[in-house]
Amino acid sequence: MCVLEEYINSGFLYIIGAIIALFVMAQSVYFLVRAVRRGRQLGIDPKKLKDAAVSSAVFSIVPSMPIVLAMITLAATIGAPFSWIRLSVIGSMSYETVAAASVAKAAAGMNLSVFSAIMWVMTLGIISGPLFNIFGFKKYQSKIEEIGKRSPKWSKILVDALFMGIIAVMGGQFIAKGIASFADFNAQGIVNGQAQFLTLFTGALLMAVFGVVIKATKAKWLENFALPVSMVGAIALSVVYHGIF
Repeated sequence: MCVLEEYINSGFLYIIGAIIALFVMAQSVYFLVRAVRRGRQLGIDPKKLKDAAVSSAVFSIVPSMPIVLAMITLAATIGAPFSWIRLSVIGSMSYETVAAASVAKAAAGMNLSVFSAIMWVMTLGIISGPLFNIFGFKKYQSKIEEIGKRSPKWSKILVDALFMGIIAVMGGQFIAKGIASFADFNAQGIVNGQAQFLTLFTGALLMAVFGVVIKATKAKWLENFALPVSMVGAIALSVVYHGIF
């Protein structure tokens, strides 16, 4: 086994991951106990508290599938321990995979130095979110509420536009690669553009189907399954697309 493989899957990183995971679970148990105690103080029926805890646990499993898929994807490049560390705290598939791929692509290869750079980029980059929430979210939220009071419709459009902007940044590159590939435009960096485009389209289509079903049947509980099922379906079909193209 090469030095890089030994390091990225070393026992030391597994120990660090275990410590972090235990800390996160301890936090969850701490706040669960406090919530139960507060519920009893408010006189809430113990059966309702139990039902809420059970339903929350069950409906947290399926929505967590994208995180598991991201870990499997990243483990092939940066090893299982660090993928586990990043995604067991505040990591997300959309950020972690892009961050790791960007560093690896810029370095044109993988070695210990590149792996170290990936660790720093993934860790420091994701910190921006919590820092914004600590110092800027209250002001941001008050501004959104202020706009909402003046014009509820405009407030909704603004939030939707921000969300679509994020989607455009992440998905635009795959759409561009797909169109270029289907048009037989060969450019550096375009690999399996058709498969990437069709995978993105499949995921969007499945989400649209879920949206129609949820709206038609009023089955709000399906919202917890829409994203993970769409992702799994798109990933499964991506294997077919890569086989074709």
